Amino acid sequence: MPEKRIVVWVQRFPDRANLMLQWLDPETGRRRSQSAKTANEKQAEDARTDLESDLNNNRYQEQSKLDWERFRELFEDEYLSGVRPRTREKYNCILDVFEQIVQPAKLRAVTERTLSRFVKGMRERKQPRNKKVGLAPHTMRNYLIGLKTAIAWAADQKLIPSVPTFPTVKVPKKKPQPVPAESVEKLLDKAPDALWRTFMLCGWWGGLRLSEARHLQWEPSEDLPWIDFEGNRIVLPAVFAKSAEDQWIPLHPVLRQALAALPRTGADVFPFKSRFGGSLSRVGITNKVKDLAKRAGVKLSMHKLRKGFGCRVAKQHGKGNAPILHELMRHSSMQITMDYYATVSDALQDAIGQLT
Repeated sequence: MPEKRIVVWVQRFPDRANLMLQWLDPETGRRRSQSAKTANEKQAEDARTDLESDLNNNRYQEQSKLDWERFRELFEDEYLSGVRPRTREKYNCILDVFEQIVQPAKLRAVTERTLSRFVKGMRERKQPRNKKVGLAPHTMRNYLIGLKTAIAWAADQKLIPSVPTFPTVKVPKKKPQPVPAESVEKLLDKAPDALWRTFMLCGWWGGLRLSEARHLQWEPSEDLPWIDFEGNRIVLPAVFAKSAEDQWIPLHPVLRQALAALPRTGADVFPFKSRFGGSLSRVGITNKVKDLAKRAGVKLSMHKLRKGFGCRVAKQHGKGNAPILHELMRHSSMQITMDYYATVSDALQDAIGQLT
């Protein structure tokens, strides 16, 4: 026999401004109610038709009553527990900023209006350290991407009916710019010791990301980057690598010599300590390099040192060897690698030179 069709009707209550939609739950036989969100009878009838269709085609889900705090616990325990530490750190940062700006009480509070407020809050967010106002466009875009992943997971788990439409943020497409060698020398001269100098050389001569250099180990590891002096390389295990596959980077003679000269005081190559005695955080390391750059009078960071490495390789080897640069930089796509050739191509200069 075919299943009994669910019938929805419109009900008006004297003590309610909006009309109500009601139906009988086929499993319990109990009456269920939902606001039509309007006092207009025609609009309520349209809502009734939509709801009845959803109920009879298994598309209906009640609005989630799950607390935001409980949702975050579930997301961290069931989703973030399976990602890389750096990825987990990124998601926690995104959710922290979202909570600071929006202060959601329920998971269902994440709507198009909430997301619009989030974007507005990011544009107006104060940056105490550099006294700027507003997050950078690429940071805002990345925060929205991360938040959307979390909300999409909630929808997949049937915690919410659907994912709201996320706003888009336009990000200026900036090409990697060459870094003058004299600027790097000024920065290196401000290094307080060989440890910090060598750490920055990892970006300039090895193209390492800050997180890769920060976790560098002396001995072979299945979880963290390590130095293979015998193979003259730095190994990034699949568990750690951004690509989720084993990778390695050859050691430049300058970087190899600097690393070999460092003292071994433990498993970490760079055992940076905070003023409180614990390990220096990623943010702490970032700020330290920026402080050294400020004292040197140059605008550099670990990320810019890595980009400078890429630009030098691109200039020296040319577009014909783009796969080599792609392997050295370990980009997610070849298009990102090709951006490094935009500032070293002589085609435009040649075109002007030949103009008659």
